Amino acid sequence: MQAKPPRPTGVTILAVLAILAALALLFSGVVLIGLGILLGTLATSIDITNAITNAGYPGLASLGTATISAFIIALGAVILILGILYLAVGIGFFGGRGWAWTLGIVVSVIGIVIDIVQLVFGNYNGILSLIISVLIIYYLMRPHVKAFFGKGPAMAPPMSPPPMMSSTMSTGSSPASSMGMTCKNCGATIPAGATRCPSCGANL
Repeated sequence: MQAKPPRPTGVTILAVLAILAALALLFSGVVLIGLGILLGTLATSIDITNAITNAGYPGLASLGTATISAFIIALGAVILILGILYLAVGIGFFGGRGWAWTLGIVVSVIGIVIDIVQLVFGNYNGILSLIISVLIIYYLMRPHVKAFFGKGPAMAPPMSPPPMMSSTMSTGSSPASSMGMTCKNCGATIPAGATRCPSCGANL
């Protein structure tokens, strides 16, 4: 079984950010649902319309109070579900789960759709979030990131340099010098490095 690649630093950062975003989204979703339920009793229709216009959603200002309340409840439910998905993504990213990679792509696409909807209604604050979601999808599609989640082939380890030749072998040495030679006078074997025959004493 092939060893799992180490977790990329970018994946760790995304996991932490996903968990933090999940907590914020869960809180925001609950608040929006509660606000939508109590909207009709908190203020008059004119006050609600002015508040929505000042918040950067002029496209919603022309709708009725009941429609706005239903829209806010639906938006809160979507954000609440999105927060749960972000929490699952953050936990799955730490473990390198394949489903977490797929869910991360899906959540990023949903975030892009929400940002586009905000732009349609006149709120241009979602442009930065739109760019970030696109960059997250690009990063998750990188080969080494997909390999960590088991969605692509494992990256080949860097090739090691060829082993160096043994330092014991000198540059100018030859096979004959390491094997010794034979005495021409008596035929005895002379060890390597000797200057005289150990048998007859003849000079070499």
